[in-house]
Amino acid sequence: MNKKMNLFSTEALLGLYSIPTIGPARMRNLIAVFGSPEAVLDASARQLMGVEGVEKKTAMKIKEGPDDDFVKTQIKKLQEYDVTLLSYWDENYPELLKKIYDPPAFLFFKGNLEAFNKPTIGIVGARTPSNYGKIITERFAEELCLQGLAVTSGFARGIDTIAHRSVLKNNGITIAVLGNGLDWIYPAENKSFINQMYENGAVISEYAMGAKPDAVNFPKRNRIISGLSLGVLLTEAGAKSGALITALYALEQNREVFAAPGNITSGGSLGTNKLIKDGAKLVMSINDILEELNIEIDKIKKIPKKVPKLLEPAKTIYELLNETPQHIDKISYEAKVSPADTLAALLTLELMGAIKQLSGKMFVKVF
Repeated sequence: MNKKMNLFSTEALLGLYSIPTIGPARMRNLIAVFGSPEAVLDASARQLMGVEGVEKKTAMKIKEGPDDDFVKTQIKKLQEYDVTLLSYWDENYPELLKKIYDPPAFLFFKGNLEAFNKPTIGIVGARTPSNYGKIITERFAEELCLQGLAVTSGFARGIDTIAHRSVLKNNGITIAVLGNGLDWIYPAENKSFINQMYENGAVISEYAMGAKPDAVNFPKRNRIISGLSLGVLLTEAGAKSGALITALYALEQNREVFAAPGNITSGGSLGTNKLIKDGAKLVMSINDILEELNIEIDKIKKIPKKVPKLLEPAKTIYELLNETPQHIDKISYEAKVSPADTLAALLTLELMGAIKQLSGKMFVKVF
């Protein structure tokens, strides 16, 4: 992109950020009044106290000046990790995110700026999903990206990681919002695809370089996931899932909330089923999302239901399968097909993408 990357100096922004009690709201208010972070730092205490929300204590903290060691360390790490500071006032700052109640004053950013130019759907959910949750997350993420949308999530274990991986597998665009500094890859196992994230999307955080993935950080970052998105889809979530916080933020931000229905006897689906009961849009296919958002993009067309054309015995075996894993011996017995022919049929179905093999010779239906 040819747009100017930074309107204000990184050093001045970090300097203002380093002052105790200066959060995103105060920083935005101060810069709105004085015009730049440099002007804020140069203002007199009397001038500073004339800004709404700035009392004498905060004004005196500003006059004491920035934490120079913090600023130097941050700049060094930004250079070392090839991370950019993207401020609220920059042209490339995501427009949707600017419209939420409390947008970050700036984002630590690494990746492809084009990621912010796509209509985006957030996908969140359980950290320990069932096979059903894994399958539908992978399917929805794949179909969204194939229809030209970006997918944003929180890079956590479980649903988040499955969504990111599914998009990357299909060369789509995905955005990860971290609850720590960009010099931490957490969880560590996601290092295996982080470089592809940088190429095919973006990794962002409002937390400074060096910030650890502390539990207290994650609920707050969820407002960014929903803030970047036209709507948020919860594919599977229990009654106390952190993903429900993202749904609440989405409602506050006037975003759409979508939920995939789950088994009413499953504790892992209590959260999503309750959302639907309370008015979230029930999603059984990607078309439900596209229709609700009325997204007008030439590329986007309704996705027909995938119905594989099968010959026997694959047809019988496919019809026996569902989202509950079944062992090959049980499948062979119920289909009344020899083990060898059952295995051949299962391999055919797997190559078609209609089923998935799990560990222990267990199989589940994908669509």
